[in-house]
Amino acid sequence: MEPITSLNDPLDSGDEDEEEEKKPTPTRVGVMSAVLLLALAVLVVQLYRLQIAQGADYRDQADNNRFRLVTIAAPRGVIYDRHRAVLARNRPSYSVGFVPADLPTGSARAAVLQRLADILGMPPAQLDRDVQDDPTNEFTFTPVKDNVPQAVAFQIEERHLDLPGVQVQPQPIRDYTMGAITAPILGFVGRISSDQYDRLKDDPVHRYRPVDTIGQVGIELAFENELRGTPGQEQMEVDATGREVRSLGITAPTPGHNLVLTIDSGLQQEIAEVLTEGLTRYQTASAVAIDPRNGQVLAMVSLPSYDDNLFASGISQADYQKLIQDPRHPLVNQAIGAAYPPGATFQVITATAALETGVITPTTKIDCAGYISVPNRYDPTVLTRLLDRKAFGPQDVESALADSCNVFFYQVGGGDPNGSSNGLGIDALSKYARLFGLGDPSGIDLAGEVGGLVPSVRWKRQTLNQEWVPMDTYQAAVGQGYVSVTPLQMANVAAAIANGGTLYRPQLVLQTLDTQGNVVSNYQSDVTRQLSVKPEYLARVRQGMIDALGSGQTDQGTSYDGVAKLAEVPKFSAGAIVGSPEFGTPDSKGNLPTHGWFVGFAPTDHPNIALAVFLERGSGPGDAARVAEQILTYYQKQGH
Repeated sequence: MEPITSLNDPLDSGDEDEEEEKKPTPTRVGVMSAVLLLALAVLVVQLYRLQIAQGADYRDQADNNRFRLVTIAAPRGVIYDRHRAVLARNRPSYSVGFVPADLPTGSARAAVLQRLADILGMPPAQLDRDVQDDPTNEFTFTPVKDNVPQAVAFQIEERHLDLPGVQVQPQPIRDYTMGAITAPILGFVGRISSDQYDRLKDDPVHRYRPVDTIGQVGIELAFENELRGTPGQEQMEVDATGREVRSLGITAPTPGHNLVLTIDSGLQQEIAEVLTEGLTRYQTASAVAIDPRNGQVLAMVSLPSYDDNLFASGISQADYQKLIQDPRHPLVNQAIGAAYPPGATFQVITATAALETGVITPTTKIDCAGYISVPNRYDPTVLTRLLDRKAFGPQDVESALADSCNVFFYQVGGGDPNGSSNGLGIDALSKYARLFGLGDPSGIDLAGEVGGLVPSVRWKRQTLNQEWVPMDTYQAAVGQGYVSVTPLQMANVAAAIANGGTLYRPQLVLQTLDTQGNVVSNYQSDVTRQLSVKPEYLARVRQGMIDALGSGQTDQGTSYDGVAKLAEVPKFSAGAIVGSPEFGTPDSKGNLPTHGWFVGFAPTDHPNIALAVFLERGSGPGDAARVAEQILTYYQKQGH
């Protein structure tokens, strides 16, 4: 029997086909190899990017997630008065804010903002706006609310697991011990503006940050470099939520220098209290006291004022709007930032100029009949009558100052209307007014000072497009018309007359001290000029001011009944001149409202205080004289 082979052949043929199918084709191998090579290339490129091209950036981010370099603010210098009473210091407080890099993203971030908004009582949208998206500052603490109560700060700390990225940091808050009384001098600190930061960001010593507070007004601004210290740094390790795990090293900050001012806080407070008593009758009130021996400012009060603690702790929008909408402008230091007509107090300058130029002598007498009649320059038959408060009879320069006789100074400044004598003229008046420091800022270390106005022929032509007329000179001679001055300028005038003709730049700072109380630097008074006036002429003007607080006769035989007698203090001799310049529109009876001025010095033998008091809408010179009497009484009781 032959073997059956038909059954084996197909089987053998099928096995061979299957083997052929299992063999890899060249195309398939190529594809797989290409995929593997591409994947390997991607990995190599990514590894190169992560470890070489951007390795430093990623290492920095990793280190920042673990290590932080935190700035430690330097304590701001303390401000003292001349007797070392504290005027401005730092008190502890808390600030709440974010470190943007530690905040979660998406819905988790919204939940964190909502929780914090509920605690702080702020809209979540406002918190979202406050979070900085600048990648260069993502590890910088960004405050969203300062001066947070301790209980709230502790509550946030207790819930830190629910508030990732939210931090509470200690924050010193400026504390002004006398508040509104010294606010016009000290000013306040506030958050640095973008313009300020752009100007100061490269300061290598103070190293300002966008979230810092700096001096904005007053002494805080003028002496920012001295008060601000050098910040320190702390290197720390943090956990995943950005909270400190351990400190790796601290560079201690250098505190700012302390300032000792020339201000006498007791006198400052007394003047503020005296002026406040009548403030309901005045629109504003201000006073400046200067030591005529060296130009040191003993007191400077401006009312109404504001509480600078509001700004230091973060003033609300409602409180700020209330201040800026107040028509009395409490944010303006009226003692240096507002100018008013000086009225009869300007007569001391007219008298000094007339004596020095020879327009009058100490023996010159003028009959003060109570008025003068000035002819119109176009029609001499038309006369304008300039009234005085009464007829004084014959007056020399001393009695005219004591009585505040306008008629005397009308003729000294503008000449006899009948043409029998020439007066000083506006050019000479302007020259001597500027010699006394009027018309220009005094240079005191406070921003916002104005220079007032000393008019001239050119000024009127350029400003008003009008020609100067004789009536303008008559008005200027008695401190009316276009003349305007600040209380600080008039205190300087009184000081120069009291000390014999030396004009100082007003000084506010005595010393800077380190934290141990050692003197770092002493400040000296600057003499701006020595008046080119004979001592005997200044002595005549000074005597006229002394006579203004009494009654009697001069050595020329003219009688006087001093207009400033309401300022007399028993057993404390003083010299003064008062004024009540008119302004505005007349009332139904034709009377114009007045300001009130007192400008004087004391004691007369060795003057150590020069005082200027200004009452806006004060009822004549009497109000200012009564205020001055209370101030000088206090000053005397302090042993001066």
